[in-house]
Formats: sequence, C-alpha cells, structure tokens
Amino acid sequence: MDLLGPGKVFFCNSGAEANEGLFKLARKFGHSEGRYEIITTLNSFHGRTLAGIAATGQEKVKHGFEPGVPGFSHVAYDDLEAVRAAISPATAAVLLEGVQGEGGITPATPEHLIGLRRLCDEKKLLLLLDGVQDGHFRTGRFQSFQRILEKAGQASRLSDHKENRRDACSAFLPDGISMAKSLGGGFPMGAFWVREPYADLLGPGTHATTFGGTPLACAVALRVLEVIQSEKLADNARAIGEYLKAELLGLSQKYPKIIKTARGLGLMIGVELAADIPAFANNGKAASIQFVNRLHDAGLLTIPSGNQVIRLLPPLNLRRSEAEEGIAILSKVIRALA
Repeated sequence: MDLLGPGKVFFCNSGAEANEGLFKLARKFGHSEGRYEIITTLNSFHGRTLAGIAATGQEKVKHGFEPGVPGFSHVAYDDLEAVRAAISPATAAVLLEGVQGEGGITPATPEHLIGLRRLCDEKKLLLLLDGVQDGHFRTGRFQSFQRILEKAGQASRLSDHKENRRDACSAFLPDGISMAKSLGGGFPMGAFWVREPYADLLGPGTHATTFGGTPLACAVALRVLEVIQSEKLADNARAIGEYLKAELLGLSQKYPKIIKTARGLGLMIGVELAADIPAFANNGKAASIQFVNRLHDAGLLTIPSGNQVIRLLPPLNLRRSEAEEGIAILSKVIRALA
C-alpha cells in the first residue's frame, strides 16, 4: 500500500467498527500470553460502541453505560513516561489519536510518536492509531503522523542528532490504523489497516462484516481518492489551513479576552476561547457550545471540542474565497462578544 506500507486492509462501515477491529487485533495479539489491556489517553474519543466508550478517555461519554468493558486504561496525552508507568503484564497495545479531535485539537509531538514506537518495540506491544478524524489528508498528508513527523524530519536537519532523528522519522510506522469519515466522502465506509507481520492475526472466523467493502462503497472511496489526488487537495488543505490559522492567531492578538489561541494541522483547526467571557457567564452551558451556537446563527457551521475549543473541519476543497467568508463571520461574532 503506497500510502502506508506493506500490510492488509479490512473494510467496514464506520469509524466505530474500524476501532473495534483494532481492539480485537490487540486481544488476538496478546491472547496466548494472557495480555488484553489497551492503554489509551485522557480526552480521547474512540467511538460509541461499548468497547469504544470504554476506550474513550472522557467520563461524560461513559456516564449511563456502566459497567464499562474491561481492558482499557487512560493516561495523559503526549506523555511518554505516563505510558511507560501504565504498562502492566496484561498490556497488549497502546492506542492514540495523532491529533486529538474531541480533546481540543491537540497534535502529538514528534518526540512522543518516536518514543512510543521505541517503547512498544521494547515491551512487545502493538502501537495503534485512531485516524478516523485526523486521517485521509485532513492534515495535509494521508495520515496525521506523517505530517507530524514530516515537520520533525525538516527540523532535524538543524539538530545535533539530525541523522538519528531523521532515520527514526522515516522508519516510523504504527502497527494498525483505523479510518472512516472522509474515506467515503460522505458515503458510509470505514477500514482498518494492519502492517506485516500482524496482518493475518484476524482472519475468517475471527472477524467479518455484512456490508463492509461492497462494490459501491469501494467505488465511491476510489473516486474520492482520485479527486483528492487530481485536484491536489492535500496541498489545498495545507495552504488554506495555514491561511485560516494565521487569521485566527491575528484575531487572538486583537481580541485576547475572547480568543486565547488557535492550533492544528491542515484543515483540522481548534480555536481555544479565553476564560470567563462575560457574555457566556451564568448561562450554564459550556463556552464552546455558546460560541458555536452564535456562529450557527451567523451562518458558519462549526462544532465544539471540549468546553473551551471550537473545531474547524471544513471540506478539503475549501476555496480561499470561502475561507475568507468564514473568517469574516468569525470576526463579526467575536467583535460582538468583545
């Protein structure tokens, strides 16, 4: 597979199903040694199935569905030592998002990804990535880890240990990745990729699907991929994303009591709100929800990401003129709040 590496792909219908495949992969991998636990991160999101809820590092998602599926523990995001400390004799895998979506649009650092790969190799664990939201060129590369490590590879040319770091970046590959959302361009489709030598751990009799990988779904996904490549939408995600982020950072400097900062990669951008915005006081709702509601009323579609961050996830074919229109709406709402 040119976009990732040698391995196999299982097609399903959604991101939740794709993540379920990764959970089963981890259990199958560790079964003979009695290992079944998966370490995930706080503020993560991995789906609405019972196992997906258990894997998710947010209590609000779990509430009302107890008791949780056993076998998941949660540590701080982007904290390698926390992962190391959480490893037990029952641990089989580590699962994380390259860029946390529900958790506030927080990208992992290159050092963390490289460190995780080494730690998982050392402890004989699978390293799994949830690429459902941050994958399929949203960050400007096929998967977010490629974009994150690409920047590290460029920076390594100036570092004291540039050769070692560049080698680590080029050699990095997770053991499994879940995909969905943009994969079908709106048509229901999910998938998970597993690299060799683990690609045959799940086979006939251990995993299956009724509607996954149908000719129609695959034809749609192939066409989506063709359009992304022919129209250079990965490059567009980078260029328009940089424009949006620069404009948002400018607004944060102009209105620091409303916008704290902006962050993200490509067209996956988070706008962090300042604390204690007077207009949102005594409402009882999270600031992010109140801000999003005002944007909706003004004609701009966004969604919250936690209590203080709004998420911008526009289409990969967003034009510069449309981005400018969106920034104008945002500016108007921010001015009204200020």
